[in-house]
Amino acid sequence: MVAVAFAHDSVASTKTSDKPEITSTSGELPSAHFLAEQGLTIAGPMPSAGGLKAWAAYRDQQPIPIYRLPDGKHWVIGTVIDAQGKDVNAKTLQSAVQKPMGQQLWSDLEGTHWIGDGKPDAPQIAYVFTDPNCPYCNQLWRDARPLVQAGQLQLRHILVGILRPSSQGKAAAILAAKAPEQALASHALAYADASGKTPDTLGIAPLQRIPLSARDALANNVSLMNSMGLRATPATIWKNAQGLVQTRTGMPPGLLNSVMGTAAP
Repeated sequence: MVAVAFAHDSVASTKTSDKPEITSTSGELPSAHFLAEQGLTIAGPMPSAGGLKAWAAYRDQQPIPIYRLPDGKHWVIGTVIDAQGKDVNAKTLQSAVQKPMGQQLWSDLEGTHWIGDGKPDAPQIAYVFTDPNCPYCNQLWRDARPLVQAGQLQLRHILVGILRPSSQGKAAAILAAKAPEQALASHALAYADASGKTPDTLGIAPLQRIPLSARDALANNVSLMNSMGLRATPATIWKNAQGLVQTRTGMPPGLLNSVMGTAAP
């Protein structure tokens, strides 16, 4: 086995002139200070091919392995490969961080300024990053009507304004409405019924002056979307029957069947 890491990924227990001393709190891991400084969250120990003691960690929804070298005083953040260049611990790392990363992500989603569509006690909940000018977002809204109206699904729309010049103004108009749920529904219906027109003219009229609260909410939503590595709308996030967080972007065939855990008709 070959341990591969760039020089800046190496973690040593020696002191340098411009960095705090890095020591292991228990002889196992680098110091809690170092881990916090690097933005690393430890998921726990993991089995490791290659003989090095290993821990699974993550940062910004990215799995990161930490390996302790045999001297017990140095660590490496990097990749262990075999003679063919295969990452021998990739599957183990992904399995170790999937649940804790998902729990953190779900908590982050719950803390956003989302707009509920459907009953709060619906047995299935899905968060959706939604741009008002996204035709596939509006398609998802329409396709979900039977499930939403039957009380089986609640969509929690996290609005972003990234696709067109009017997107942010439209998203702000929905957020600032007295009844955002109704404003979103009216926009989706108007957008769907106005085929052939320029997208900027469809649906709700964009606000020309966006309130600070709406601007902050939209900025936070985009920041979370970017931190998750999502680059397209709609981006749908839900939990499967095992409680593991699932993510899809766009409108792939059978999306709502996947969300609901049912077979495609």
